[in-house]
This record gives sequence, structure tokens and C-alpha cells, in this order.
Amino acid sequence: MNSMPVFAVIGHPNEGKSSVVATLVENDRIRISPRPGETVQSMTYPVSIDGQDVIAFVDTPGFQNPVQTLGWMRKFKGPESEVIAAFLVEFKDDPGMAHECELLTPVHDGAGIIYVLDASRPLRQVDKAEMEILRLTGRPRMAILNCKTGEEQFLEEWKAELRRHFNMVRTFNALRATFAERMRLLESLRALEQDWESALGQVVDVFARDWQRRNAECAAMTCDFLRTALGMAETAELFDTARKAEVEAMLAARLEAGLRNLEERLHEQICQQFRHDRRSFELPEHSVLRQDLFSRTTWTVFGLSRGKLVAAAVAAGGAAGVALDLATLGSSLGLFATMGGAAAGLAALFKGEGLVRGKVLGLGIGRRSVQVGPLDTVQWIFVLLDRVLLHYWYVIHWSHAWRGGDFLPAMVDEGGKQGFSSAWSREARGLCAEYFKAATSGDDSKTMALELELRRFLEEELERMSRL
Repeated sequence: MNSMPVFAVIGHPNEGKSSVVATLVENDRIRISPRPGETVQSMTYPVSIDGQDVIAFVDTPGFQNPVQTLGWMRKFKGPESEVIAAFLVEFKDDPGMAHECELLTPVHDGAGIIYVLDASRPLRQVDKAEMEILRLTGRPRMAILNCKTGEEQFLEEWKAELRRHFNMVRTFNALRATFAERMRLLESLRALEQDWESALGQVVDVFARDWQRRNAECAAMTCDFLRTALGMAETAELFDTARKAEVEAMLAARLEAGLRNLEERLHEQICQQFRHDRRSFELPEHSVLRQDLFSRTTWTVFGLSRGKLVAAAVAAGGAAGVALDLATLGSSLGLFATMGGAAAGLAALFKGEGLVRGKVLGLGIGRRSVQVGPLDTVQWIFVLLDRVLLHYWYVIHWSHAWRGGDFLPAMVDEGGKQGFSSAWSREARGLCAEYFKAATSGDDSKTMALELELRRFLEEELERMSRL
């Protein structure tokens, strides 16, 4: 065995080998195509953590001539342990056996075997030939059942045959594999060979610690984001009091854009933590995250109903010492509901709902400025948190094997759950509310003290979500 565990991912063309490798090494740049035969050379992809390679997977070409290969091996007169080396010498210059030489070379060099097959189709003689070739290698080997079409009518037939040739058989869908499923697969590889247990045990531990580190980073970035977002405001000088409403609308739009950009940067940072290219990230078609941050859909799905919106506006107005006309408030809510989408935004919220503080500030004799922000309802922190958590959920369940139309997210009932935070304990929601109060009041010392608690809570929540 090499000092670093290495596994050759082997199988028939177009059975999902490259998808398995892409998922295990978290590399969404590995070429994956529905056309068979795209991989023509073996490519080694190491997994690097903290700058050190801890395990590697070899993406190999598919078998082209397994029946002829098996026939030659059965006629080989030497020791069975030498059959692979002899085959590679015999056919090194034979273009007809180029794929077989490519896929058997890493095995000859000491790699373990992960055999990938599509169990949604019937078992064929050519499959049996491939299995027997891999058995003759004498290397520790695992078979992965990948039902590409979702049909499982041939599954038991496959399992019965595979048990005759492999040390272990597992089902693994590379397009839907979660972190927990990847960890279970790595744990299974430990059992293939006693001599590998220690090295693979260390790999599993490193993977788990690295995942915890990523979650800790995401929690820290989320707290940084909240601290900034909750305190954001826009100010401009007011030269003409008759233009106050116009200036307020302009500032509200500016604040809205700034908050969107801040959230977008956080989403990109979370993608980077899990080795995804944000530019290729796709959300499910009906995800609420496709809605603008300030759309009516966003605020209602994440728990701010019409009644809660009225209550929040009244509370915000009372806190600011402003007498609100409930009739006016109701009409503006109706406008908000009618407009929907991003067009409603902070400008509409500001005008009647009292969710954004608007202040006229003195700047000396004859000079005034208008300030819009921060948002003045405690529900704001839950809207922000739920959007971050939902984005995190999709990122960690976004397999590196997905390509365009293959996007198959893990399911989450966005509308029914009214956001992840709705299921939190009273203590957790109270912590968020206290943090909101401190952050929006400018109490920096209390904000930082509460942030330590909030960060620890978010780390635990992200870890829990990743184990679902």
C-alpha cells in the first residue's frame, strides 16, 4: 500500500465513474459527459487538506475489451499474482488494449479498487468478465451500485453476483451524496484491508475536522455579515425639505442594493468554503432564494405574515417615538402585497410600514441630513439567517458531480418550514433577538459578547444540518 491511500475508480464506460470521483474529491471541474468513452487516460485526483494530500482517487477509462482481456489472463501460465504485470508488458503498445492498460496500471501500482456500475440495467456477460478481471488482480475492492435511472428491479441480481467477486458492496448515488454518505463510504474503505485501517482512519478524522472547520468559518462569516447588515444605514444632506420623500426613496434604494451585495458576497464565500464555483451554482427552480431579499414572498415564507408585519411596524414605530396611523399602515401593506417582488423593496417598506428608521438630523445652522436605516424589526435577523441557512443547505447538498440539467438538490420544505429558525428553541430565538437589539442600538461591547454565543450556536446548527 502507498503511504497515502489511493483508489482506482473502475467500470464500464458511462457508468458514473467520473461522477463518483468528482463527488469524493470535491472537484466540479472534472469532465463529466453523457457520451461514453470521454475518459481515455487515467487521471489522479488527490484530496488536499491544509496543504497536504491525504487520499487520492484515480479516474480511469472504461473497459473496452474485457472478454478478450479475461481470456488472455486465463491462459496465462505464471503465478496469478503476476498476471497484471505480464498483461501490461504484453499489451503496452497495442491500441486495442489501451484502455485496459490505463485502468490496470494504478491497480498494479498498489491502488485499491472501487468498481462503479449502473444497477438499473440487467446484468450482462461483459459485466461478469470485468468482475472476474478485478478479482484476479488480488487487490482489495469495493463495488458501488449506482442506479442512474432510479430503477432497482435488477438490484438483487447484481448484488448476488457482486458478492462473489468483491470484498464489499455499497449503494452510492454520486449526484445526491451528502457529506454523511461520503463519510460512510470512507469508513467502509477502512474495512477492505486491515493494513489500511490506520491510514484511512486518519483520513476519516481529517475529513471530519476539516468539515467542522468549514462550518466554523461559515458561522463566523455569518456573524460578520449580520453585524454589518443590521447596522447598515444610508445618509444624505437635505438641501430642500420639499424633496424629503424623494431623498428618502433614493436612500432606501441605495440601502437595499448594499444589503443585496453584502448577502451575495456571503453566499459566494460559503460556496468557496465547500469548493464550489459560485458562477456555476444553480438554485432549485422553485426555491425562495430565487426571490429578491426584499420581495413579499421572501418575507412571508420566512415567517413575516401580514399580521406580524403590522405588529412589527407598530412596535418599530413605538420604539422610535412615532405615532403611526394604522389605516395608512394597512393601505401600504396592501400596496406591498400587490406590488410584490423587488419593486416593493425598502422604499415601499419605509413609506408606511415603519420597518426602516427615517430620521432628519441636524448638521448645524441651516443644514440637515436624512438617514434611512437600520431596519427596525426583529424579524429582519431571522429573514437574513434563514436565507443564509437555506443557501448553506443547498451548497452542502450540491454534489460536485452535478452538471447543468443534472442539478438534483436534496429536498427541503421551504414554505412549510417557514425557515429553519422557526424550529429553534425559545432560548435560541431569544439569543438572536438580543443580538439584533444590541447590533441595531450600536452597543458594540454587548454585540461582541452576544456574538460569541451566536457563533457557537450557529456552528452547532450547521453541523446538525450537515448530518441530516
